[in-house]
Amino acid sequence: MDKKIATRVIDTAAAAQTVIINKDPTDVHWLSYGVEVIGARGTIKIYDGLDANGKLVFQCEAGYAHFYIFDPPIPCEQACFISSDTGIACWTIAYASRKWQEEPK
Repeated sequence: MDKKIATRVIDTAAAAQTVIINKDPTDVHWLSYGVEVIGARGTIKIYDGLDANGKLVFQCEAGYAHFYIFDPPIPCEQACFISSDTGIACWTIAYASRKWQEEPK
């Protein structure tokens, strides 16, 4: 089945980022990140909410670059917030707001 999904991508190039990805219900389709120092642990987290007080829906601690494809996508029912510590050098996330997926009336 071929299905086009309208997504947006946010790309960062700085360590220790905290970013509100979207303030509406959101589906996260993929995430990639690089570490500051190979072998040193970095942590990246995705929350369902407007900040780190939201529900933690994804967390990874790794010492190497990773690329994750989420099938099915990670659902964030309220909003989507991502944070990374100083061990993460950069990250890229692809997401789709559920508002974009609504059928026209």
